[in-house]
Amino acid sequence: MIVNEEHKADLIRLAKEYTYSAQSYPGVQEEEPKEKYLEYLSLMYDPEIVKIMLELPVMPKTMSIKKVAKKLGIDKDELIAKLEEHAKRGFVTRIGNSYARPSPLQIHDSPFILQENLDRDDIVEFARLSREYFEEGYYKTWETNRRGIPRTRVLTVSEKIEPSHQIMPMEEVYTIIDKQTDFAIFPCPCRQRKEVEGIRKCKDKYPIHNCITFGIFAKQMIEMGDPAVRAISKEEVKEEARKAAELGLVHMTDNNENNVHILCACCECCCGNLAGLTRLDNPRAIARANYISSIDEGLCVACGTCIERCKFDAITLNEIAHVNVDKCVGCGLCAVTCPEDAITMKRLEREVLP
Repeated sequence: MIVNEEHKADLIRLAKEYTYSAQSYPGVQEEEPKEKYLEYLSLMYDPEIVKIMLELPVMPKTMSIKKVAKKLGIDKDELIAKLEEHAKRGFVTRIGNSYARPSPLQIHDSPFILQENLDRDDIVEFARLSREYFEEGYYKTWETNRRGIPRTRVLTVSEKIEPSHQIMPMEEVYTIIDKQTDFAIFPCPCRQRKEVEGIRKCKDKYPIHNCITFGIFAKQMIEMGDPAVRAISKEEVKEEARKAAELGLVHMTDNNENNVHILCACCECCCGNLAGLTRLDNPRAIARANYISSIDEGLCVACGTCIERCKFDAITLNEIAHVNVDKCVGCGLCAVTCPEDAITMKRLEREVLP
């Protein structure tokens, strides 16, 4: 709850300092933060804590607690005690003796990842406010940067890529995994958000606990000790990716060659990124993989399995299946469960990797 005008002014300043960060903040004409977003932030930061947050750098940059205490003129142990609950809830990032302000992505998602938050009475309000400001236009900022480049990229299911073609590292799930260290698995915040409000359409179809992060973000989440997050081995990650693909979840990662820290398993009804193509008007919501489904006419028996699997209405069926190149995102879900092995993913250059 916003306590007074000074509290509101600090929350506005906090939001605006994210202007040039990825995902930025939900704004009115990209200027003043939306009231619902300020209410959302007020659930995280009371008047005292928001002033501390304003002194912290944004993740992945960090600052030692000793330095933060000196800037604020507060005893170090007293400051640690003040931030303890917020660190447990993911509202302030703590790595060892260093602290940081969560990124906009973490602010939007943290309430729905940690069990520490899901057990709280305010979680329904978090879910309601985040859904409302997201659907009021934040999805465009969330999904696509100012230059119109999507923030996430579809990954093609590994086993079904045509073997005679070169595999690009950013577009093949297992290659992404092999290049990473320190894995953590946690609940999908998009599905969890809908679950909290009781409006998740895929409740009996897809699991929640299969979102994966790497590197420093994995270390930070594991260090929190929350029961909803656990360390996972590289081989376990590959198995989770395989199971997710078989279930019909779309693999996505960061659309940045040198800054990959997440592997999502996304559904069509809850995902904030796929929403641009499945529910909201944002055709550049995600970058398509540079592969496309290819039908072997001699093997296809027109069973319709691929139509049931495709989330993007990219396949039609006559005597055999036909792929619409403009609609296919290259996820490979149609190929991974084709009973006749009639579909492979062929190389088709469509997106330039930032």
